[in-house]
Amino acid sequence: MRTDRAARRERGGLALGVRRVRSNITQSMLIIGWSIFGLILTSTTATAHVKWFVNCNPVDDPIPATEVFTKTFFLFSSLFLALLYVGCKLEQTSLGETVSQFLDRVTATLHRRSDDLLRSVAAVSFALLWADGRLILTPELKVSSIWLSAIQLLVPMYMFWRATLPAAGVGILVLYDYGIAIYGLFHMLDYPVFIGLGVFFALSVSQNPKLQAFRFDLLRWTAAASLLWPSMEKFVYPGWVAPIAITHPEITLGFDVALVVTAAGVVESGLAFALFWTPLVRRLAALVFILLLIAATFDFGKVDGIGHLMIITIFLVVLANPDGAPGRCRPILAPLVASVALPALIFLYTGGHALYYGSENASGIPFVIGAALLASILLCLSGLPRSVRCGPAAKIGSRQCRQARRGAPLMSSSVKADKSSFDASRPGGGSGGPPRSGVATTAEHPEHGVRERFGV
Repeated sequence: MRTDRAARRERGGLALGVRRVRSNITQSMLIIGWSIFGLILTSTTATAHVKWFVNCNPVDDPIPATEVFTKTFFLFSSLFLALLYVGCKLEQTSLGETVSQFLDRVTATLHRRSDDLLRSVAAVSFALLWADGRLILTPELKVSSIWLSAIQLLVPMYMFWRATLPAAGVGILVLYDYGIAIYGLFHMLDYPVFIGLGVFFALSVSQNPKLQAFRFDLLRWTAAASLLWPSMEKFVYPGWVAPIAITHPEITLGFDVALVVTAAGVVESGLAFALFWTPLVRRLAALVFILLLIAATFDFGKVDGIGHLMIITIFLVVLANPDGAPGRCRPILAPLVASVALPALIFLYTGGHALYYGSENASGIPFVIGAALLASILLCLSGLPRSVRCGPAAKIGSRQCRQARRGAPLMSSSVKADKSSFDASRPGGGSGGPPRSGVATTAEHPEHGVRERFGV
């Protein structure tokens, strides 16, 4: 009798604990959802590339980095760091796993055809550049040359056959190099996505699974950098954004222009940073970027839509990509790293600008400060032991996480691959029979189906 009463009490306590956890998760989701929605409403200007709509002189001296760090800057930065922490925490919960599985199901077809999608959109984008006849890669990079138009025409033609994709990639890299020759390296740091795109197509014929995976990662990194670097301009050149706010007053929603510009810079740089983080966080960041870029198109028209067509497609591919180990890092690491990375990049931008253009107030001190801050991040992350970087609940997958909580040993991917190959060679050990308990199957191997995933 006492045993039954104790069992009922234990079950009641467990149910109460589950309800509390669900309530906390629900509250967190509501907070982060409304916060992101509010940031989207006030930050449409974050995705409008300023140089496409305003005559900007990149030789102009930016405001000192110390003047960027205002109360408004710290307020919005704190809000975004809190959202980033909630997102990382969410990824390690069952709700985060459910969201990831939902995204996997919804984007499964898109993920299988990612390669074809990128080829098609790249062909359309460069055909439009060729039709205009005056642009190198984006609406602001203007030049007139016969051989330039020839390359822009050949790039979409080379997209039709896999064997000619490397030639298309080389053509994109040549156009980027030409942009450096005309506009300078510092100016072209706004568009490293074209480096990633060129390398992506150049490696498309490779049969190496690691190279196939690397080209997608590089494309994501360069796309994030293409938004991270220009976001610095919103901090150090707020006057460039003012004409846009005057001609498009609806994007401010009645708020002060300076406040909106700061919020836009924090949103753009924060989301770009999230694209370097764990799978669910970067997929959600890609989704928010897609919404912002599409929303900006309604305000800024065809120029903005055509200019951002390629990068929207890249973010769709990021959204559809389920690869990676969820919850690998402790959630607190993300806001800590981001809180140092953002001021480091502001110092790098202002110091690098002064050194590159040799302005009257040229000083390498901000550049050194920014480089030191970034180096400290790398040293701290590399020096932390795994037990500090990754919590005991760090997951390599839902099945492995449950095994870790029960104390069962986890097998490395190489061991799993060897055991899968060994079982396949034994009688009854192939795909025709059920897998033995405790032995990883090929479906669990991280490189399973890589040829199908990457369209090779």
